[in-house]
Amino acid sequence: MTIDQSVFLAASLLLLGMAAFLALGVRWLKDARELPYYLLRRTRISQGWRILLLGFTLGLASLLTFTIGPRAVYVVYPPTPSRTPTPTQTPTATITPIPSITPTASITPIPSETATATITPTPGLPDEIRILLRESITPNPEALFSPIFVASRINGFNQAINPQEDFTTPSGRLFGAFSYNNLQDGLRWTAIWYFRGEILCLETQAWDGGTGGYGYTECEPEAWLPGRYEIQIFLGDEWKVSASFEVFE
Repeated sequence: MTIDQSVFLAASLLLLGMAAFLALGVRWLKDARELPYYLLRRTRISQGWRILLLGFTLGLASLLTFTIGPRAVYVVYPPTPSRTPTPTQTPTATITPIPSITPTASITPIPSETATATITPTPGLPDEIRILLRESITPNPEALFSPIFVASRINGFNQAINPQEDFTTPSGRLFGAFSYNNLQDGLRWTAIWYFRGEILCLETQAWDGGTGGYGYTECEPEAWLPGRYEIQIFLGDEWKVSASFEVFE
């Protein structure tokens, strides 16, 4: 359940409680008028007004939950933005000077050659997936995904339980859990699990998780072979976050 859904559920329960207490308070006030004894009638009227006051209090709490509840939760549990991969530099290759042939003659060392720094390319959607995009919604530039945590289990709030970077012959499915913020329902998102450069698992569909909260992607192949795996997540055709893990025998 996402944070938006949890806040909506809490506000709805408070609203139902308000309706129940207001109905009960009105009923007690009506019943009090029919009591023949003054003291009993006054006591019942006092109790009826207390119940009505409690109902109005629940209504106010429901309104506050609807309006400022999500922002208050995001202050306590802010999503962590993912890190953009930094360029890596290839070590400079040098040529070892050739030893001299005779004591008197020597060969001048050839100047070392400096390799040009290379930039790791940003992951992109495969062509067979890109042609499926027919988006009418522009992704929010402030949309954020946290780093992906890989685990064999998640809890009821879609959070990873005991996430790891190395696994020893796992069985069944693995989950890639993450938090998010500033997303829009209806925009296509894609999660791709790679193994040895080949697509192992693929998930692509319209986003329906609300503005912020916790989500996950999952993969369950026939067997987890030893090697390094990578998970990539895209919003529309824009890469957002990646994570890698390794499986050992």
